[in-house]
Amino acid sequence: WTSADDFFSKSDFANNVGSFGLEPFFVPKGDYEYKGKTAMYSLEAKTIRKNVGRVLRAMQLKKPLLLEGSPGVGKTSLISAIGALTNRKVVRINLSEQTDLMDLLGSDLPVEGGKAGEFA
Repeated sequence: WTSADDFFSKSDFANNVGSFGLEPFFVPKGDYEYKGKTAMYSLEAKTIRKNVGRVLRAMQLKKPLLLEGSPGVGKTSLISAIGALTNRKVVRINLSEQTDLMDLLGSDLPVEGGKAGEFA
């Protein structure tokens, strides 16, 4: 019996014309064009390979990913590298203890001079 982490550390990345990934977790490439210089990022280190494998596995669900961890451990760099390899735009949202649900979803504002219950 081997863990998924052991599997990711032994597999090779496949960077094809239409997809990027580790067997069996592939992500289709998008059509976003990175303009300018993209950071060079090595995926060969054991821990990075495991983390890329975990992210690729999570991306199979077609839902947003939330990464948490201490500052400076490489979360943004890892996701940016995967975004560049898959030609996909990365959206970064910083959250903190003070982040409120309304910061993420917005809120309704009453229309000035409008009827009761009328919102913009």
